[in-house]
Amino acid sequence: MKKSDALRLKTRKMIAKNIIILVVLAVVAFVGAYSWFTIHQQTTAGGVDVSTKVNDKLEFYIMPPSGSDQYSAINSRLRDNATWNNDHPSETRRQTEWNEGELNFDFSDQQLKFMDGLFMSEVTGNGTTFNIPKLMQYDQIAYVDTTQSFEAAVANDNYMSFDLYFRSKHNYSIALTRDSKIEPVNGNSLSGQHVYNGDTDEASMKPGAIGAVRMSVLNCEANNACELLWIPAPNVWYDGINDRLYTGLTANGTSPYDFNHGSAYYTGSAIAERQNEHTTDHAFYSSASTRVKWENGTYNVIAGTDSSYQYQLRAASSTDIVVVTLPHRDTANDYYYGHIRVNLWIEGEDSEARLRLVNGKINMSLNFDIVEAVSG
Repeated sequence: MKKSDALRLKTRKMIAKNIIILVVLAVVAFVGAYSWFTIHQQTTAGGVDVSTKVNDKLEFYIMPPSGSDQYSAINSRLRDNATWNNDHPSETRRQTEWNEGELNFDFSDQQLKFMDGLFMSEVTGNGTTFNIPKLMQYDQIAYVDTTQSFEAAVANDNYMSFDLYFRSKHNYSIALTRDSKIEPVNGNSLSGQHVYNGDTDEASMKPGAIGAVRMSVLNCEANNACELLWIPAPNVWYDGINDRLYTGLTANGTSPYDFNHGSAYYTGSAIAERQNEHTTDHAFYSSASTRVKWENGTYNVIAGTDSSYQYQLRAASSTDIVVVTLPHRDTANDYYYGHIRVNLWIEGEDSEARLRLVNGKINMSLNFDIVEAVSG
């Protein structure tokens, strides 16, 4: 076995497992129009349980999203923490090293405090840029008011966003593995082919909110290229016209259990289902007057169409997705480093971004793997 192969096997580890719980409540604006989704309850450490695992070949640190390289800022912060610990020996010690092993998210922690004001509210976006549109109301359907400009969404207020830095003694390529998951907490309620009626099955329908969840990974070392836009649960569809949630949709299923279903919208005189669209598509508004549809398989859009409904990034036979190669060199400390950006949001244009499905709870498990090692 080659030395590089042996090293890869030795260092193949899961390094991130994130459990994100989304609690969403709809609100009515003072003008009578209301949003797809809005969270009133602030997400705190009690509502988000995140753990991360690495081995000693790969270290990581989480920072707020920024357009600049924050590697030096991380090291400076840790040095300052060491000084503070020396000056305050009787106080709770602050982190002085990059993360290794297991990390549990706590928004009171200095590393993660930038997310302590997070509200997951409805946004629309392409994975890189996010906006909050002005909405109008017709019957049970909220739709975009094309006469009004958008408001820019705020990271870690309206959606989750963080920069994940990696460093190592070797310039590894790092991939998000195919067994990564974004799944409903009560996933069993969405298994198999079922129809839930909003009048009688409201509680059972709540996990269907996962259908509106989106995640993107940006390669910050390649001009924020969107390496991945992930639709984790196209296998559920909320029929907003008839107030029904369908589960177990498949590519070759019979209607209404196939993917050939779009969201409900206002035609100008009535409510209709969008034609020539699928639950595997990603639709968003780039401006008030421009609605864009990215079909599955294009523009790095990947829908989790695993036939076993395990909400995995890809089926077991597919390859992992390389998201960054460590391009920078910290010669003083003999490290290579690089970073990605992870965005998690509720896509308001999706069929499942509706009042009926509020309070759905989501688990997110992101597993990263070392792909190759090149000796420096």
